[in-house]
Amino acid sequence: MRVALLMVLAASTGSSHDELGMWKLNPRRSAIERVDSPKALTLRIEHHPKGEVITLDRIGWDGRANSDSAILYLDGKPRLFLDDGCMGTQSSQRLDDRMVEIRLTCENGGWVRVIRRVTEAELILQASGRRSDGRQFETRMVFERQ
Repeated sequence: MRVALLMVLAASTGSSHDELGMWKLNPRRSAIERVDSPKALTLRIEHHPKGEVITLDRIGWDGRANSDSAILYLDGKPRLFLDDGCMGTQSSQRLDDRMVEIRLTCENGGWVRVIRRVTEAELILQASGRRSDGRQFETRMVFERQ
């Protein structure tokens, strides 16, 4: 579920060009559970004919590097989502010109709702949800433009 959460958090973009480019996590301004907290997290957002291509480069506290990519369609339709901790659906929709909502629902009972807001210099992701074991969580990530 950890990878699923990071992918959903990273995949929250919109059609405005304000989101395009590279963003780096500012851990001092973010509120992330230590178990889910990466040592470094960079988000690249690029235009795609069907939406946006999101690439998430992550370095964990153990020093291992991961890179994951996804397409976000922003049409509100649920689409198949699969990773190590979640098999289910992901949907997304634009709330306004600066905000996007992402929903991930896993067959194991877990779910995540992410609201993404973008300003001139930062991208803020606020997520809440429930893990498959029933524990609730909230996360706030602040990314700065690179």
